[in-house]
Amino acid sequence: MEAHGKSRYPQTVLVPLDGSILAELALNFAESLARASEARLILLRAVVPYTFGGTDEAEARAKAIDEAERYLARLVDRLTERGIEAEATVRYGEAAPSIVGAAQLHTADLVAMCTHGRGGLGRWVYGSVAEQVLATAPTAVLLVRAWQALESVTSANERSRVLIPLDGSAFAEKALPVAEQLAATLDAELVLLRVVYAPSPTLTQGWIVASYLAEELETSESAARHYLEGVADRLSRGGRSVSIEVQVGTPASVIADTGADVAFLVMATHGRTGTERLMMGSVANVVVRRGEVPLVLVGPAAMEGTGNTD
Repeated sequence: MEAHGKSRYPQTVLVPLDGSILAELALNFAESLARASEARLILLRAVVPYTFGGTDEAEARAKAIDEAERYLARLVDRLTERGIEAEATVRYGEAAPSIVGAAQLHTADLVAMCTHGRGGLGRWVYGSVAEQVLATAPTAVLLVRAWQALESVTSANERSRVLIPLDGSAFAEKALPVAEQLAATLDAELVLLRVVYAPSPTLTQGWIVASYLAEELETSESAARHYLEGVADRLSRGGRSVSIEVQVGTPASVIADTGADVAFLVMATHGRTGTERLMMGSVANVVVRRGEVPLVLVGPAAMEGTGNTD
């Protein structure tokens, strides 16, 4: 992120596409970010034609590549007419390595992809492709839900906040540089959120229970607020607009119900293999499945290049 003036993050956004309208939902958000940061868009299509007996494999490969190139060329022309710098790339191979390889080749700092679409794109979130991309891509990954109604997808720079949930761990804070840079690009408020669980009754006498629970909750909220204030103070030294929120409830539900005024929700992910352990375990899994705010996940490989925002 630039120390002075307009933020240029992201500078290069890779957008994997499969030829479907649903997959192109991610392109809407990528375009709005490109306008805000003057980024270039790299449109990627990975092709693996399936041949049958008697089919010429070389001919099938050439046909698939030609179709992909023509499809992407139309999108590039459309973006260019709207003043967006864009280029196309076609890779012959499986989706995950094609995405990671293209991100490395083009030094992308964000991959924007839809979570559902034709040709198995739905598995990019819930299966091995997303796991591989999140674990190995050298960049943050923006996920846009395809089940959102098309008319509900508004330009990211029309929303006023970038929100990052923090749990007090150094790991969760690894996503802060990305959240901070996105907020700067959109001239949005950076919101630090911490969710505290409501204490469970452990005593028998009703009035003692009520008094004890109230005191325990007040202590938890105070500790959470103190932690967030420390992080906010560190970030605001550079002139950033930072606010904090402490909410009571189940983290997954509170985060998934993030309001429509949030441009992006940014979270760190362990990028572990195995669907049940995908993306910070159960919390992020619920957020991906239930949430409607565009979600930016920062995986372990991306964390290595995030740098310090102090």
